[in-house]
Amino acid sequence: VIVPLLVLAVAAFIGYCASTPNPWGTAFVNIFLVQGTLTGTMKYTPEVPSDIVLMPRPANELFATLPSGHKLPMSGIGMCCRPNAYHHPSVRNQVLWYLAQGGRHIDGADVYLNHEAIGQGIQDAIKLGVPRSEIFVTTKVWPDQFGTEETTKAVQRFLKELQLDYIDMILLHMPRRNLGLFGTGPNEFADLGCESATVCRQQTWLALTAARKQGLVKEIGISNFRLSHIKELQELEGGAPIAVNQLQFHPWHDDAMMELTQYCRDNNIHIVGYNSLGGSFEKDKAFSQAALKAIADAHNTSVSQVLLRWSIQSGASVIPGTGNPKHMLQNLGVYSFELSPAEMSTMAQLRKDALVTAMPSYFNPE
Repeated sequence: VIVPLLVLAVAAFIGYCASTPNPWGTAFVNIFLVQGTLTGTMKYTPEVPSDIVLMPRPANELFATLPSGHKLPMSGIGMCCRPNAYHHPSVRNQVLWYLAQGGRHIDGADVYLNHEAIGQGIQDAIKLGVPRSEIFVTTKVWPDQFGTEETTKAVQRFLKELQLDYIDMILLHMPRRNLGLFGTGPNEFADLGCESATVCRQQTWLALTAARKQGLVKEIGISNFRLSHIKELQELEGGAPIAVNQLQFHPWHDDAMMELTQYCRDNNIHIVGYNSLGGSFEKDKAFSQAALKAIADAHNTSVSQVLLRWSIQSGASVIPGTGNPKHMLQNLGVYSFELSPAEMSTMAQLRKDALVTAMPSYFNPE
């Protein structure tokens, strides 16, 4: 009896998600909200006190210089993939807490379905005195909005939802539809008027390039793109330079990811890393590594901060996600210490004890 009911429930859930304007976003939101409710991990972010005093930006803050000269703070906050990232009052509070405590780099995406709450938090911070010019806002176009017409409309919608006159950076979120897991092939973008996946990605890039020329977006980039996907944009005549590639980035990279990140460096494409603590399902293993514990103890900090600092010193920005104001402040403290060459070398050896594959072969295949 239970199995048929589960099958029916799953089928009903898939049908419900498919009936919404953003099926993948609806699925993500509901999965994380249910997870938070069932596991007790839904921790709402408290309101910011009305008498809060704005904190200065972090001492020794580091920046990546992007193609048009804009400065990207190398420690940001990710607005994804935890239950309270989909509870809009908490999201609004998270953004305000983060900006009030000196943070300036906010990473979001259309598929997270929390643009409005992020925009409200930004406006709250501006009213407190945080300059808009200091805030770096990233969002992403999901593949279901690829193509000239859909992308152009999406940019206008993003601006309205975020309550912004311009967006600092927009990324192509994925190169393939459905995470490259199913329903892909030569005609996967046919319903968007594209004759091929390559043409659709290129049309999207040119549409974002046009928005960049109009001043609606300052920088454009990619996320989860492999080498062939990158090269097809580089070969495109009239396209803007690729500012960043957002990827899983941590010390346990496999060879394919090492090759990809090196190619990005060689081509002046900045890496923004997610899953900096070792991967979606391997964080506990990462935290148990004796070498990391020893380095953390030497700096009187945590293993998570050591991993974030490793990424930054390896040339990648980080976007750890949290709804806890204390953890936000800790993450901004990553600028307060520096790993020695010997410690960086020790962490480089962690690749020999691989925990995860940074980008599994089935994910966004070329």
